[in-house]
Amino acid sequence: MNSTDAIYLIDGFWQWFSQNELTYRKIFDDNETDLIDDILSKLIRIQRGLAVEFEKHDEIYVMTVSADGIEEYFDIVQEIVNKAPLLNNWKFFAFRRPYGKEQLQTLRLTVYDHELDPKQIMFLPLIEDGMLYIQIFSKDINDGSKGKIGYGCLMLLDNIIGEYACVKEIDGFEYYNLSEADEFKNQLKPLIEIRESLNAYYQRV
Repeated sequence: MNSTDAIYLIDGFWQWFSQNELTYRKIFDDNETDLIDDILSKLIRIQRGLAVEFEKHDEIYVMTVSADGIEEYFDIVQEIVNKAPLLNNWKFFAFRRPYGKEQLQTLRLTVYDHELDPKQIMFLPLIEDGMLYIQIFSKDINDGSKGKIGYGCLMLLDNIIGEYACVKEIDGFEYYNLSEADEFKNQLKPLIEIRESLNAYYQRV
């Protein structure tokens, strides 16, 4: 799809959304979550593989457009949100955003019958040739569960550091059983603290 076609579809999406935004408040107000499929059906005309999430804070309705962790979709997600209209009681964001400190304290995720607790999952940063890799260690990781738990850990990281940082600031992930870290277990930190490690690595205040 060329840029002209993309702009045309994005403009059409927001025109349609603006005309129907009162209906989509029912996602929150009346728990009509099936309405999310309507929005996704319009978004996939712009780009397949995108995701959308909704929240409500006080009287503000929040819609987040996500690339679902796929870097090649980042530009189109940003373009979609940049063209979002100004609508009363709505806010629109690109990419899943990190949780606040209070939300992080209760963060848990169940993936394929495994409850993932970022306070119990450990990590170790590894720098090679100027690239930052994150090694993740969990007692539940084995050859059979590595893919499922790895996916769950990426979902946790979206909540801890945000989708953008998860993709753009980390060059890769490796997954290991916690027993494989016996020789250097004193260097491990809980995954819940990875935001602080990234800030230190990138020298952010």
